Amino acid sequence: MNRKNLSLYTLFIILLPVLMGGCVGVSQKSVYYVFNASQEQSSVQSLVSHQGLGLGPIRIPEFLKRPQIVTRQGENILAVNEFHRWGDSLEAQITGVLLENLSALLNTTNVSAYPWERPFAPAYQLYIDIRHFEGETKGSITLESVWWIVEIENNKRLLTRRSSLIEPTGGPGYMEYVTAMNTCLEKLSQEIVRGIIETLP
Repeated sequence: MNRKNLSLYTLFIILLPVLMGGCVGVSQKSVYYVFNASQEQSSVQSLVSHQGLGLGPIRIPEFLKRPQIVTRQGENILAVNEFHRWGDSLEAQITGVLLENLSALLNTTNVSAYPWERPFAPAYQLYIDIRHFEGETKGSITLESVWWIVEIENNKRLLTRRSSLIEPTGGPGYMEYVTAMNTCLEKLSQEIVRGIIETLP
C-alpha cells in the first residue's frame, strides 16, 4: 500500500466511529400506543350483571395481528409503519378495553375475558368477530363487527347484531388515529350494552 493510500485508509479508520455515531444519532425511535377504557359509568342492572358474562373469544383480521400499526393507503393498499407500534398486542388491548367498558356500563365486576378461570362460571358468553378495524391517518377509522350472545347452559344464541362504526381521525398523526380507534371501541361497548339490556333486562 503506497503512502497516499495508507493516509486515506488511516483517515477512514479515524472517521468511521464518528460516521457510525452520526448514523445512530439520527435513527428514528419507535413510539408505542395503548388504548384507554371509557370513563363512562352506569347504574344499569340486568341479568348479566348478576349471572355473569364471559367476553370472547374476539377475532380480528390476520393482517392486524402484528406489533406495528396498520393503516390504509387507498382501497387496496395496506401500510405498516415500523416506528408506530402497539404497546401490547392489538387483540389483548381490544379485549382489555372492552372488558373494562362493559363492566362499567353494566355496573358489575361479574365479567371476565376468555379463557376465564374457575370458580367464575358465567351464564352468558359474548363472541365478537371483527371484520375491519383500520382506516387512513388523514381520514377515518372503520370498525365493522358481528357479535352475538349465547346462553352457555343451553348453547342457545340469544342475540346477533352487526355493527358498523366510522370515526374521523381529526388529524394526520398516529395519536389521532389511535384515539379514533379508541372511540370506536367505546361506541361498540355502548351498542353491546344496549343489546344486552334489550334482550336480558
